Amino acid sequence: MLTAARTGTKGAAAAVLAAGLLLSPGFTSSARAADSAPCTPDRNYPGTFLCRIWGSNVNLRSAPDPHAPVSATSPAGGVLRVQCQVRGGRATYGDYWHTWWVKTPAVGMAKSAYMSEIFLVGGGNDEPDSGLPNC
Repeated sequence: MLTAARTGTKGAAAAVLAAGLLLSPGFTSSARAADSAPCTPDRNYPGTFLCRIWGSNVNLRSAPDPHAPVSATSPAGGVLRVQCQVRGGRATYGDYWHTWWVKTPAVGMAKSAYMSEIFLVGGGNDEPDSGLPNC
């Protein structure tokens, strides 16, 4: 810790000014982590987004709830096409947890499905994806 005895008057004033700037709301970092891999618009399918996912054969559910029936699993390749995100039931996986879910578009006879945002690359626990609109 800087003190007036060690730094002199100018040094003490600079230390106080620096501490004040660091503690002011405009200069402190956000409590939320930045989304390092937000979903991006899919140029081939307007109105949808491509989200990078980790894991394979991730359960897609009929509703945004971890207890809803599994209706499909994620495709191979580490990318999932989605429409939007919605809050739902709390899902957990190890130390990870989320109440945000992504909604896939209905395709042919397949209805929309939901996947917990736990499996999206980037972001932190219970942070919505910064690249997606809300449903």
